Amino acid sequence: MDMKAKEIIEQATNKQPRLLAQLSQAASHNRLAHAYLFSGPNGRGQSELVDWLAMRLLCPNISQTGQPDGDCDQCRRIANHEHPDVINIHAEGKTIKVEQVRFLRDEFSKTPIEGHHKVFIIHDADRLTTSAANGLLKFIEEPSAEQTAILLTENKAQILPTIISRTQVIEIPSLAPAQMKAALLELSYSPELAGLAQQLTDNLDLAATWLVDDWFMQSVAAIKKLVAAIIQGQSDAFVMVQVELLPLAKGNVEQDTLLAILGQAWRDILLMKVDGPAEGSFMDNPQWQTIITSLPLAKVVKILDATLHAPQRLQRNISFQTTLEALILESQLELAGA
Repeated sequence: MDMKAKEIIEQATNKQPRLLAQLSQAASHNRLAHAYLFSGPNGRGQSELVDWLAMRLLCPNISQTGQPDGDCDQCRRIANHEHPDVINIHAEGKTIKVEQVRFLRDEFSKTPIEGHHKVFIIHDADRLTTSAANGLLKFIEEPSAEQTAILLTENKAQILPTIISRTQVIEIPSLAPAQMKAALLELSYSPELAGLAQQLTDNLDLAATWLVDDWFMQSVAAIKKLVAAIIQGQSDAFVMVQVELLPLAKGNVEQDTLLAILGQAWRDILLMKVDGPAEGSFMDNPQWQTIITSLPLAKVVKILDATLHAPQRLQRNISFQTTLEALILESQLELAGA
């Protein structure tokens, strides 16, 4: 069995077993839709599920359990995105342009080159320009029995209602907690950081980017240090923003994630006050527990609320540095009783 094809089949089966079973059942009874819209954050297994579906449609050796064999030439080339009857369209720059849809129009008019079916996969379909989306609509309005179109999106709200109405929408559910934890550990997260990452996102693709250059580990360490300075009333908390946090806040995604980590820190402090120290808690430093115990519950709640609303300041084009410094000041004044 081709190792890449095997991995795709296993990942699709493990991450989305219910959806895979439903699609397999529909394929067995020739009840697959002519066009699908897979909607949900990346990293939930939709990319593997889409490749699996293409294999299921083109593989000549379907098993009794409804699985493609993963060993034939069709499966191997689909897994490596080299099959001439499986067309993948990605955004060029920030959008999918009308010229790319014209290319699809030409492909829609052709019969399969090697088999009995053609599959068209449009990634980030919410990036279709209006002209491109209208052009695509003409093709999916007139389905062919030997063609399947699959659109993937993280933002269904940006898809034309007319396209949604002509596709079968599949909402990709979150991974089960045990699946997510195992997948994070497989990405090389430590057990402690895997638990935190799981609280912050269910997007494995995003979680994988956090590991680059030890960004996540450095960010967690910086936030822990910042929170310690806040709850102990240290004046150098503002210096930490400039020296330690700004270099980590490279873009919007990183800034949002840093604020989310900060929010999780205050959630854990709140939980420690209500339920006592918990194993694996984000703020698990024994030296802080006495200080945390003495913090008024109402003040912790107010600081957590302010932290959770901090991203709204970024949306109003207030800089990350200003947002964080204002949050530190508000937190320290709250704790000081001012």
